[in-house]
Amino acid sequence: MRGRLGLLRTMAIAPCLALAGALLSPVPVQAAETVTMWTFLNPEKDSPRDRALRQIIENFEAANPEIDIAVESQVWSTLTEKFVVSHRSGTAPDIGWIVGEAMGLLINSDTAADLGPPIADKWDAAYRENLVLPQAYDWLTKDGKLHAMPIMAISLVLFYRKDLFAEAGIDVAKVKTWDAFADAAKKVQLEKDGRVERWGTGLHLSTEKTTMSPAANALMAQQGGRLFGEKCKAMLANEDGVRALQMQNGLITEAKVASPESFVYTLDDVIEQFTAGKVAITTAGNSRYGSIAQKAGWDAAGLGIMPWPSFDGTAPGPQLLSGWFAAVSKDSPRKEAAAKFVAYMTGPEAAELWTDPGGQVPIYKSVFAQAKFQAPAYDWMRELAGMWAAAEVWLPPDCNATRTFADLNTASQKVVLGEVSPMDALKAAEEATAARQ
Repeated sequence: MRGRLGLLRTMAIAPCLALAGALLSPVPVQAAETVTMWTFLNPEKDSPRDRALRQIIENFEAANPEIDIAVESQVWSTLTEKFVVSHRSGTAPDIGWIVGEAMGLLINSDTAADLGPPIADKWDAAYRENLVLPQAYDWLTKDGKLHAMPIMAISLVLFYRKDLFAEAGIDVAKVKTWDAFADAAKKVQLEKDGRVERWGTGLHLSTEKTTMSPAANALMAQQGGRLFGEKCKAMLANEDGVRALQMQNGLITEAKVASPESFVYTLDDVIEQFTAGKVAITTAGNSRYGSIAQKAGWDAAGLGIMPWPSFDGTAPGPQLLSGWFAAVSKDSPRKEAAAKFVAYMTGPEAAELWTDPGGQVPIYKSVFAQAKFQAPAYDWMRELAGMWAAAEVWLPPDCNATRTFADLNTASQKVVLGEVSPMDALKAAEEATAARQ
C-alpha cells in the first residue's frame, strides 16, 4: 500500500532516472512481494481504527521495502466464512482477519498456517510477561498449532449516556440486576405526544451482523460463563435459557424500553441509533468506543461503559472475550512475508497505534504503562480492564458460535410472535447450532 505521494515522486524523477540509466550499467531491481490481506477495515478511510491500520502498514512497508501490503476490505460479519470458503476455490488471501466467535470454523477447517515457528516460538520470557492476555494465545492453540494471532481484544460492553443518567438521578453502580437495568432504561427513555423519541435501550436481535445479546449474556451468567458443553453441544434449551429469553423479550413487551422493531436491527443499526441520540443504552464491542465518540451527535464526554447486570446482582454478567485475529493461509506462497507482517501488526509497536489513534485497549503491558495513556481520556480502558479481570470468559475455540447468537435471536422472535413456547424455540436453536459444529 505505497502512498500516492510516493507514486508522484517516482513520476517526477523518471526522466532523471532514464538519463542516469544511459550513463550507468543497469542494476537489477527486485520487485516487491505483494501480500494480500482481507480485513473489515479500510486504510483509505478516517475512522480511528482505519487510521491506525494505515499507519501500521506505512511503518511496516518503510522498514520492509521488499514487501507491499494490499488490503481488500470485506464485510465484517461474513469475513471469516469467506476466508475459509475461499480456500476451496484457491482464491484465499495471504492474511485473513478472523472474528473470535468464528474461531471454531477456522480451526476445524484447517485452513490456517501454524504461526508458532515464525512468531510465538521466538519470544523470550520477558516478551511473554509483557502480554496482557496470555491466555488468548493458549486459546488459539490446538494440537500444538497456533492458528492465529490477536490483533485487538474485544468484549461486548454496555455503552450508556452519562449525561442522561445524571439527569435522571441514576447511580450506574447500582444497576446490578436486570430489573434495575429495565428501570434505568425506563427513566432515560424519552416520549413525546405518545411517541418514543429516545428508547431506553437498543437491542440488535436481527439474524444478520449480530453477536451476543442480553439473553445470551444472562444465560451464560447462570451457567458459569458457559454456552457449550462437551463436544460443543450448545446449552440453550433449559430453564436458564427460558428465564434469559423471557427477560430479554420483556424489555420489549413488558417494560417497553426497547423497540418492537429490534428483531430487524443489526449491531450496526443500534450503534447508529445510539450515536444519533435515539437510544440511551446499547451494546457494542469496546473496539467501537473511538468511533462512537467521534460520530456522537451529543457531547462525547457523556459516553460511558457499564458492567453487565445479572439476575441476582451478586456478580456482574460475563465479559465475553473475543476480538479480531490474524491468520495466514496455509496455501499462501508468501507465508514468510505474511507472517512477518502479522508479527508486526500484532506486536508492541503496532499495539501503541491500535491504542492511539485506534482507540483499542492495549494487549501489551508496556503500552498501557506509557505516560500518555495515563491521561483521563483513557480512563475507560482501565475501567474495562477491571471488568475483564472481574468477569472474563472465553468460549471454547473449536466451537463455532458465530451463528449461535443468531439462533437465540430467532428463538426470541418466535416467542414474541407467539409461534412457539420458549423451551421449544430454544430446542430449535440448539439443533441449528449442532448442525454447524
